[in-house]
Amino acid sequence: MTLPTNHFSRRRTLLVVVLSLSALAAFSVVAAGYATPNSVARAAVAQYNNKPTTGTRISVIGGPTTFAADTPFHIEHGLLCARPDLSDCMNASSHFDLYLDGVLQPSTVDIDNLGSSMLKENLTNYPTGLPAGTYTFTGVFVSNGTVLGSFTRTIAFI
Repeated sequence: MTLPTNHFSRRRTLLVVVLSLSALAAFSVVAAGYATPNSVARAAVAQYNNKPTTGTRISVIGGPTTFAADTPFHIEHGLLCARPDLSDCMNASSHFDLYLDGVLQPSTVDIDNLGSSMLKENLTNYPTGLPAGTYTFTGVFVSNGTVLGSFTRTIAFI
């Protein structure tokens, strides 16, 4: 059975939706002024999300033992932070450090909002790859200044 379309009812429903969205937007603007751990995390996500990567992702945990020389790649690892309290994980003392042959590599923070948690990773791009040779990568996972663990992967670039 098809009910007749009531244009007044449609307009009223649309008006309610628009007003609800406007109220939500106004509340969000007001709420954004308060620095709670979650609002700080949301701001961090906006600033650090969707960082561009180059080439293939290589993992220091079970990654390849050989890789093509002079071929772009990136290494990205980090910490999974559970809500509601993100403060232990989303601070400067929590990070992933990557060492190449014992030398700390520069990285960029990349944060993804996964709904019930946040993923804070450190990204290191190698846009031109590495020349032929054997290299040792060591990844160190740090939470609140405490080393959680480390992994080492030696890769021959051929």
